[in-house]
Amino acid sequence: MPLPALIEVLPLSKEQLEAFKLQKARVVIPGSKSITNRAIVLAALGSGVTTLKGALWSEDTEAMTECMRKLGIQVEVAPDVEVEANRVITVHGCGGQLPGGGTEAEPIELFVQNAGTAARFLTAMVCLGGGVVRLSGVPRMHERPQMELIRALRALGYRIDTPNDRLPAVVHGGGPRPGAVVVSVDDSSQFASALLLSSLVGGWEVSTPEGANPDELPYVEMTRQMVAVFPHTGGTFQVEPDASSASYFHAVNALFPQVEPVEVLACEPTRTDGGSGWQIDAEFPRLAPRRAVAAEAQAEDPADKRRKVAQVISRKTDLGDSIMTAVAIAPLAAVPFTFTDLGVLRKQECERVQALRVELTKCKAKVTEVGDSLSVELSNPEDLGNATIFTYHDHRMAMCFATLGMAVSGIKLEDPNCTRKTVPSFFQILAAPPPHGLGVEIWECDTKTGERVRQLTEKEDLLAAAPSK
Repeated sequence: MPLPALIEVLPLSKEQLEAFKLQKARVVIPGSKSITNRAIVLAALGSGVTTLKGALWSEDTEAMTECMRKLGIQVEVAPDVEVEANRVITVHGCGGQLPGGGTEAEPIELFVQNAGTAARFLTAMVCLGGGVVRLSGVPRMHERPQMELIRALRALGYRIDTPNDRLPAVVHGGGPRPGAVVVSVDDSSQFASALLLSSLVGGWEVSTPEGANPDELPYVEMTRQMVAVFPHTGGTFQVEPDASSASYFHAVNALFPQVEPVEVLACEPTRTDGGSGWQIDAEFPRLAPRRAVAAEAQAEDPADKRRKVAQVISRKTDLGDSIMTAVAIAPLAAVPFTFTDLGVLRKQECERVQALRVELTKCKAKVTEVGDSLSVELSNPEDLGNATIFTYHDHRMAMCFATLGMAVSGIKLEDPNCTRKTVPSFFQILAAPPPHGLGVEIWECDTKTGERVRQLTEKEDLLAAAPSK
């Protein structure tokens, strides 16, 4: 059963925060969507049976799994006894010989929902088959960029029919066609990742334009490293917990630094701390806008606050998708923040730069949009909140503003069920009593009056589930 159409997330109370000093919430983060969908593609093209442990089970990974089955790839999905939101996914590789393929009159239909990873990765992968495949998605997916990937595949000799270089698109499989190709990642790093994932079978030598900085391409580097270490002949592959999803819980610690209510479990550390370095969002705890502790805030002169120099965080070199979390909590930080290089956010699940500015302004935050940057000034917590947030059917918008709602009053979220895309269990984790969650009060609200109707306490009421058919 889906979440209600409108919910309110209540702030953590003083009593709850005091209790966290004795017992922290110990939150287990579900698997990485980015790694899960990359691993499914690599396993499908491999020559053996590969078991993916800790794989995320969400709308995006379900879409990828269903598309693989449509292509004739055998995929088995079993519960994960350690993390309820994860699955153990077993993929029987085709050895680079895709079994499925339609005809020009009757192509195989792949519906990718609004999953950019499925849309881009599968477009490249089905080029390696011998049949015809039509890829489509939800209306927003048909607006999202695909042109540079299609251009690169055409340069390799593949036929792709689309009137506007976006989905829907019909791909005519041509089998492996070795060659070198350069692909721009200005609109999405997933274009290069898509080519890299299929490059071993396709014989493709994939590069990005001359002068591209690897530090600006963290998701491409993740893909390169995954291709290098993946068990292509079968075996077991462990999916890391999702660092982007972990950012919401690290943000709670940044909002309440005197207490730091959450112990985030099992997340991969940064590369400098011995981690794989695959997920740039592992850097979030280090870069997150932190609230001043109470004693500092009271002692500081208001004029001094206004004179503080803004800290700068870049979407290219500092953080990935978790930069949205940083923007959402920045009004409560100890210093102003400027977030730069946000252009790619405009072409994702929604126009995220504008969406963040509009919805934070609703919350009475002081946000300025200039070019592809957002500048966020300091605000008093008492002045923020009391807003109904339009989530744009964007999972990250919903989770970002739910996080802010734990620190300011009156945050209501429309369409919270959109979190099904990456973290279906997000509101379950928020509402679960400590130590398994934060004990946040979440209320269903009347969609017309906004008044609270009932507190959501049962797990099934808090799960972002698929609508009933």
